[in-house]
Amino acid sequence: MKLFSKITLAVFIITIVFTAIQFPNLPSEVPSHYNIMGEADAWANKWFIFFIPFLGIGLWLLLGQVEKFLEFINMPNDGEPLNAAQQQNSIFMLHTLRNEVLLFMSLLTLKEVLTSIGYPISLGIWEFVIFIGVLTVTLIWFIVKNQKLKAA
Repeated sequence: MKLFSKITLAVFIITIVFTAIQFPNLPSEVPSHYNIMGEADAWANKWFIFFIPFLGIGLWLLLGQVEKFLEFINMPNDGEPLNAAQQQNSIFMLHTLRNEVLLFMSLLTLKEVLTSIGYPISLGIWEFVIFIGVLTVTLIWFIVKNQKLKAA
């Protein structure tokens, strides 16, 4: 569990360092919104480039706090309290989701920096599909595992 967090934080730090190094090379306006096809359709001041990574780290820190309070983790269990194995599964699920979100935010930031300096990278609609797909698979995986742990 801790290795995933270390890798996630390393990617995040590399993203912030890369963004800071490239900041002087950025145009005065950077993409602030993309349409469904992944094309920039709104622009903001170049300082906006730091919005997504700081939103990501904010979510990462917030979800880290939620991990500590099991009453906020609502896993389906037919109204019964979670057993110890289910509680650990729920914590691991939230831990995994928080790292996936920060990784995605880091990748979005890298995409915006590269697009702004003239190396556009776009998977179009697939960026959204991949992100939602990863989160959905993660949730389903842990919910199914929770049901198996209930029976055990």
